[in-house]
Amino acid sequence: MKKISLPEPDEVFKERPSVRKYLRYLSFFGPGAIIASVTIGQGQLILGPQIGAWSDLRLLWLITINVASYIIAYLSCRYTLLTGLNMMDVFSTKLRGLLNILFIVIMLIFIPLFAATIVTSLGQSLAWIFGFGDYLFWGISFALLAVILAVVGRYRLLEYTQLAFVFILAVGAIISVAMIRDLNLLDIVPHFFTIGDFPRYPEWVYEIGEATKPIPLLVLGYLGTLTITIVTLISYTGWVKVKGWGIFKGKRDPEKLSKELFSIYKRSGKVDYLSPDEEEVRKAVMLTRPVLIDLSLAFIFVSLASATYMIAGYYLLGPRHELPTDMDLLRRQALIFSSISPWLKPLYQVSVFFALFGTIYGGFEAASRMLYETSKSLFEKVSRADYQRFMKMFLIYILTTGIPLAILVRFGLSVIILLTLMLLFIGVIGVIIYGIGTLYAIKTTLPREYAPLHHLVLGIVALIMLIIPFFSFTA
Repeated sequence: MKKISLPEPDEVFKERPSVRKYLRYLSFFGPGAIIASVTIGQGQLILGPQIGAWSDLRLLWLITINVASYIIAYLSCRYTLLTGLNMMDVFSTKLRGLLNILFIVIMLIFIPLFAATIVTSLGQSLAWIFGFGDYLFWGISFALLAVILAVVGRYRLLEYTQLAFVFILAVGAIISVAMIRDLNLLDIVPHFFTIGDFPRYPEWVYEIGEATKPIPLLVLGYLGTLTITIVTLISYTGWVKVKGWGIFKGKRDPEKLSKELFSIYKRSGKVDYLSPDEEEVRKAVMLTRPVLIDLSLAFIFVSLASATYMIAGYYLLGPRHELPTDMDLLRRQALIFSSISPWLKPLYQVSVFFALFGTIYGGFEAASRMLYETSKSLFEKVSRADYQRFMKMFLIYILTTGIPLAILVRFGLSVIILLTLMLLFIGVIGVIIYGIGTLYAIKTTLPREYAPLHHLVLGIVALIMLIIPFFSFTA
């Protein structure tokens, strides 16, 4: 088998350590900004403050163990950067497409729930910000705007807008929490490390009639708001092709290269076209650094925003014995923020808008790309279809199923329950299954030189970390 040669890594990775070198690393923050923007959305704005209010910050450790999903994302994307193969393509042959079909079913069931909850949350926030209009009108209108941007725009527009959204979100969240009186970091920090601590509802939650939602479901749902979901996990490997990282560096048509390498891979079921030469292995390490940098920055932004919203719930909602309800998800929190300082209310409103619109805009593109990457190795029609046309068809499905569900929310369907169930499946269970498949693919298809033992051990540890919250059912 003729071996291929990996491209030369970026020169910045060959430079000696310096402040200038590490500042240049920031230029690799791109696809991770989309992940952060999609992640910092309705989950943090709704579930975060609510959990912080009743848990006495004892669930901050969920933010810490969320690093496990980023480890799985790195291992998966590293595989793509070195082999040119999308992990779902490998699953379609190595696991007979069973995981592909499972993820397609999960997507078709739960993405309409995503559309329903985000239309409701975004609509409520816009009706409240502007002070007039029905929230469904606002939500559906901006959902259509997000669809238009996703279809008409290109990846670069998506990346740049999400970078701006993430910056505004981080600044808004940090400033808001920094203004809280009696903020005590010594009380807060230890809870990031008390892994496995499962609190119960305090008495006041029962008194106000909000103790109807099972705590284990909320715990797992909130973890799902933090994780890189299977939607962004699989989409991310598509975005790095567009960025031209790894084996795709310098390639005008990365998708064509990926298909060619997949054809080679199918002949033996192994990646036997990578050279074991020491120089090639050294290049492989540097070619995967952009993803390591990108995902690390995404994790930092998500963790900062998530922690600040949970801390705000503890300090601002808990003492008042208030929790967001299905039809008053954001307004109540804004009143609390404005009581600290009047100028914090508009800052909070801007943060809410960018969080929710960033989620729906990035989420629509991510969901479309995820389903495309998952389906194209199973169905020839999808493989031959233009991605833009595929996305248009899928977005029509999302709107025609999600909008009726959003209307049902007006008549009593719980946003919080819908959100929790969706995040449980696409953000926790789905990620664990994907992680198991990723480790299996790395172990059975990669040459030994490109699959170091410590990566496999790290992946196993990550899976164990994601399983820990399931013990809340026995607590």
